[in-house]
Amino acid sequence: MSHQRNWIAVTVVILGLLMFIPVAQAQRQDFESRLCAASTYNVVHFTPEWGIGSYDQRGIIQSTHESKLFDNWTQHLVAVQKRVGGKYSWNGFSKETGPDGEFIIWEIDGDSESGTISKPILGTGKWKGVKGERKSIPITTAKPILPSTFQPHTTFQFCLKGVGWIELQK
Repeated sequence: MSHQRNWIAVTVVILGLLMFIPVAQAQRQDFESRLCAASTYNVVHFTPEWGIGSYDQRGIIQSTHESKLFDNWTQHLVAVQKRVGGKYSWNGFSKETGPDGEFIIWEIDGDSESGTISKPILGTGKWKGVKGERKSIPITTAKPILPSTFQPHTTFQFCLKGVGWIELQK
């Protein structure tokens, strides 16, 4: 009987100590931002019914959330786009770099009806192992600086609103 009580006491002590072992927990943060960028579109094929091309986009991100998460980050995005009739779809990758040089690579996927969904696939420094999701929608576009001809290189300027969440590993 005393042997059984000793095992129970040892088990209780071990379980009690296990509660104090630090466990890596994710820290979820919401964010909202504005991205203003210029994008150069490279046409592969263009007709009134079909459009296929790629684009190279560069811009700056401003936080519009009280957390100021991603404030003054820069973005470089490359993607391919398809247009059938008046409907567009696209996918690609975005490297977003903070003022400290650390960065997150996002995989993007979107269409003209539902906007863009981005998910982080790689991060450096404190962003290593980051998980999350961002939805982006257009806020405004500007009249192109150069005439829009949809010839080999067309540049256009715009701003997007991004809303999402991330989880950092502690």
